[in-house]
Amino acid sequence: MKIDRFFSRFFLVAAVCVFCACSSDDDEDDGSGSGGSGKGSVTLNIGGVKATLDNVYWMAEPSGDGTNYYELQYMSFDIYDFMAGGHSSFPSSYSVVYISFEAPGSLSELPVGTFIEDSYEVSGIWGATPDNDDARYYIEEGPATGNLVITKTGDNYTVTIDPLEIIYSDPDNVGGDDWMATTVKWNYTGKIKKAPAERNGVSKPVGNMPASSQPAYLQR
Repeated sequence: MKIDRFFSRFFLVAAVCVFCACSSDDDEDDGSGSGGSGKGSVTLNIGGVKATLDNVYWMAEPSGDGTNYYELQYMSFDIYDFMAGGHSSFPSSYSVVYISFEAPGSLSELPVGTFIEDSYEVSGIWGATPDNDDARYYIEEGPATGNLVITKTGDNYTVTIDPLEIIYSDPDNVGGDDWMATTVKWNYTGKIKKAPAERNGVSKPVGNMPASSQPAYLQR
């Protein structure tokens, strides 16, 4: 199953955050560009829902076949900092996109290179709220997507997917044919922090969605 390794980790932590949050005020700016030295962002408008992903982490774990599983985590707010006590409130809306691939390399360094379309995966939730952690949309890369290219200059990484076809669907219609698509250019340049070790680990299917209910385009 294409997305078996995603998202239960995020949903579990988000559920804890919502339970503990004092309020749901959103302290995220809805904009684009860099927020500081080495801090890049990706801003997308998917189905009329706009979000800026400017908190970026990566994690890695052995795949058991001589390669490692790497995961880039793009988030509209810093859930790791929140869990560490850095934020006083949980955002009223949040989005997250994961880019994952398997490659030889080190568990202590994000590899660079070019990864063809069928060797990596993009998946995410878009427009989630404390009252609806299933989000407004589930998203996935489509077949018209180009290569993933990762380069590094100094302390900054550049992550590009051009084009990136995003297929998105309402979680209420999962399992049906009611899905939409948009094409964008994914271009991020900035620092990518290693996710805290205690947050690393294999994820499970998106939310509570059973594999048998996932739409056909997710079952590649």
